[in-house]
Amino acid sequence: MARAIDPQIHARLRQSFLLGLARQPLALPSELAELLPRGREPALPLLALIAQWQRFAGASSPVIDPVPDAAQRLHQDARPILPEPARRALKGLARSVEKTIASTVMPLALRRIHGGGCRPHPFDLPDLAAYIKAEAEGQGLAERAFLALIASDSDEDAAKGLFFERITADNWTTFPKAQRRAFVAGMRRTDAAAGRALIESVWKSEPAPVRGALLDALVVGLGPEDKPFLESLGSDRADSVKQIAAQLLTRIADREEHGTRLAEAARCFKRAGSLLAKIGLGSASTLTFTLPIDGLKWQEAEALRERLFGGLQLSALAAAVGVPPEALIAALPPREHRVLMLLMDAAAAEGDDDLVMHIIGAHFNASDSLHGYALMPLAAKARRPLAPATAERVIASSAWQKAVKDIADATTPAAQKDDGRLVLMAALMPHAMMPAFVASLAPLSPASARAARDFAALVLALPTAAPHMMPGARP
Repeated sequence: MARAIDPQIHARLRQSFLLGLARQPLALPSELAELLPRGREPALPLLALIAQWQRFAGASSPVIDPVPDAAQRLHQDARPILPEPARRALKGLARSVEKTIASTVMPLALRRIHGGGCRPHPFDLPDLAAYIKAEAEGQGLAERAFLALIASDSDEDAAKGLFFERITADNWTTFPKAQRRAFVAGMRRTDAAAGRALIESVWKSEPAPVRGALLDALVVGLGPEDKPFLESLGSDRADSVKQIAAQLLTRIADREEHGTRLAEAARCFKRAGSLLAKIGLGSASTLTFTLPIDGLKWQEAEALRERLFGGLQLSALAAAVGVPPEALIAALPPREHRVLMLLMDAAAAEGDDDLVMHIIGAHFNASDSLHGYALMPLAAKARRPLAPATAERVIASSAWQKAVKDIADATTPAAQKDDGRLVLMAALMPHAMMPAFVASLAPLSPASARAARDFAALVLALPTAAPHMMPGARP
């Protein structure tokens, strides 16, 4: 039958049956005459023959598309897949966390997974895609490959970073711009000139979004040596790049007038209390902070905070005031959260993770209350958990106990929901203190503390070996 019916014969017979034999009578092919019963109407046997041919012989083999390079690279990631208990906790966290804070909490969970040297299960990547994009600096080979698979054809940046597992000076141009920015910033921390030279070597060949991201890395180690390059960008073809360059030049000018600004910022801190304190011999706890904003509008006061404390290093400010850095943080009243964030941003921009965690720990020690809106930027800036000793003090503090009690004693379902205080504190807890943290949640209902407990379960299920350094992560 396979020899008697070919595609052309099948098409003619099928057309007759579709149109109707009255409109297009059957033309019996000579090749089929010997196969049909003699003396009988050939329509039904022919219908059976072409149906069987279409079923078994006529269907073309499906064309198997080649496996994309990104899909193959996704499974070549050397990191182990997240252990099953940790995977269950991660999926539980995605369900239990309040949707209003999920965009902050889930990237922090991925950060802990990366720090544990693991990668998410491939089946979970579609649900985590938005959070993986948000945690750009921590993307490993599997995450970059998956983003390349789901990216649109016009997203050229997503297709990068699939050839090498770890970014180096030899392959850095093959990575997405977020990893490239982080790599240059890391190089600038140890050798500012080498980092700038790396940018200059590819400057003319990069599109505006990449040039802007690379230029932003110059904030690390920014100094007068960068002025010639930045001044040359006044004629850049992209307005966005020119604006970044102008901002960096302004910051350099501010640093050249560093002494005047530092002295003005230091004068906001005053000693109060006993006579000994006023002459500099008393306890640093008598330090107070007052910003001269009387008569200023809100926008003007914010501009003053930015001018005095934007880019200012905490250690330099503490030296100018003559007190330890902890005393400065303790002196900041809750309403001056913006000043705290400016000092932390300066430390983060310089890549000083130790100082960032020092500021966060000092803030917790000085705070008598905890709120979700204040914890959110602190947790987002933290590249590592709190030190165990600091975390122990936080759990034992009256501020934490009050936060737990306020939620436990709430009388309405809305007030019993976690506004971020619980789960964000879980994100800051080190592995060693996680059991004590979970125990501190005992007064809370299961619904109130579910997300915090899920985050804790994730951390406790992660490997405790030395963390695997991710591309773009800070050593």
